[in-house]
Amino acid sequence: MYTFKILTSVDSSMWNNDLTKSNYATFFQTTNYLNSNSKDHFPVFIYVLDQDDNVMGQLGLRIIKTVVRYSSPFFRRLLHLISSITSRGIWLDGPIIHTNDKNTRLEILQKMMEAIKVVSDKYDLVHIEGYTPGYDLMIDDNYKKILSKNNFIIQDYVTFILDMKKNIDDIWSDLPKRLKQDINRAKRRNISIKQLEIYDDLKQYLILAQEWATTKGIVNSTPIEDIESLWADHKSEMSKFFLAYQDNELISGLQVIFFNRIVQPNEVISSYSKPTSLGGTLLTWTSIEWAKTVNASVYDFTGGKKR
Repeated sequence: MYTFKILTSVDSSMWNNDLTKSNYATFFQTTNYLNSNSKDHFPVFIYVLDQDDNVMGQLGLRIIKTVVRYSSPFFRRLLHLISSITSRGIWLDGPIIHTNDKNTRLEILQKMMEAIKVVSDKYDLVHIEGYTPGYDLMIDDNYKKILSKNNFIIQDYVTFILDMKKNIDDIWSDLPKRLKQDINRAKRRNISIKQLEIYDDLKQYLILAQEWATTKGIVNSTPIEDIESLWADHKSEMSKFFLAYQDNELISGLQVIFFNRIVQPNEVISSYSKPTSLGGTLLTWTSIEWAKTVNASVYDFTGGKKR
């Protein structure tokens, strides 16, 4: 018999430590990611417990408030509103299930689905989407059937990972020839890489991120207002920043996240001030070299929909 608990705050150390009992839990299920000072979203934490109150499953979601604007005069007249607030839920790399027994996993997953339904009703969610863990190799057709039975539409995604158990020389040898050429060309152009060390480095990174977002015409995913939480993640060693310089100018930056021996690049940003800048390529290689030094098990390049 399993029960569930739904919370909006948890003891961070206990939640994160429980996650590490699984070898496939990533940063995106930690309190460091889920907690935020933003007014636009807040976290929900779900525990599935056995009869002895042992943690058997975990899932962290974000409830995101979205403003829906009606530009059509017809809809404005019909609905008598200009905008409304709706909420949706999203999770990444979950749920985390703490057993390898196939039948037990399915029971825990079903209990998790029941908890998600309670969350959906409580917060009047119009939409929920989730991404299962890319490293949970026990997800099978029966697992997917439970998701489908609970009204989730299944879409297949792929992620590209590098096995960090290889030595660095073998990793280099396996790189595509073009990529190795770009890395060597970047070094010849005197592009230098350093790890972020001081608070002012983080400020410069975030300023560059704002400039990069402007050139792309997108909302910056790492606003300057998040500097304190980013600095805290940096000091906790869950986040690492690499900065690329050319002619003493910051030209590119890379943030990687590190939890449970899994390294995931968050985003590569560039000033585009240098034509055909190779800062991003050298940053990625430098972060792979760093991943070897911290005993990472995999380097996840992320991916997309399976075609």
